[in-house]
Amino acid sequence: MRITERVYIVGGSGYGLSAMGDCNVYLVDCGGVCALIDTGGGRGAEDILSNIERDGFERQSVEMVFITHSHYDHIGGNKQIKDATGCKIAAHKVEKGDIETLGELTLYEMAQASGLSFEPAVVDIELEDEQLHKVGDTIFKILHTPGHTPGGVSILTEEDGKTNLFSGDTASADGRMGFINGPGYDHDAWKESIKKLLSINPDRIFPGHGVFRVSKSIDALKALNRSWNVPWQVTAR
Repeated sequence: MRITERVYIVGGSGYGLSAMGDCNVYLVDCGGVCALIDTGGGRGAEDILSNIERDGFERQSVEMVFITHSHYDHIGGNKQIKDATGCKIAAHKVEKGDIETLGELTLYEMAQASGLSFEPAVVDIELEDEQLHKVGDTIFKILHTPGHTPGGVSILTEEDGKTNLFSGDTASADGRMGFINGPGYDHDAWKESIKKLLSINPDRIFPGHGVFRVSKSIDALKALNRSWNVPWQVTAR
């Protein structure tokens, strides 16, 4: 489903695009080749691949997957999508080991308890703060935004003079907080990450769950900034 000239949403249970529990999965058209942001929990991987084709792209055009953090609902489709497309997987160096071994940060035991099982995939590229990665004609800027997990990243692209922010689970687009006090969660680090994103002043926010925002995105970040002293818990994700 096309959102902007370059950004599509190709997975996500909230939009009925892939399996229940999947995070939002975005495709960025990089001019002949593509990149994905996250891969969902694994159960919906074939739906995601079919949606890529339905939106006019070949599976093999996916050259890169950027993983925003290591929770199972964002990494479960890694191997299936990598096998189908030949893409590379990129994730922050702090969480590479957990992603490859389904370690504590992935919440894999929680996934199994809900009946979800998947194989891990090798992380080909280790991400760091302020890195630039070029895919096709598009530059992806990596921002280390820990808090939700230690190696959480947000990703910036530029499109028609506007800044797109793919925020994973660091920042929602509706100004609401939704975290788990699970492995690696650090509330103070999250507060600093929101400050960092506020300084970017993005035009659009494409989060890992829930609605996306295509204008006035600073309002959502300001709302998060105001509410950080009263964190509340929701169902783990």
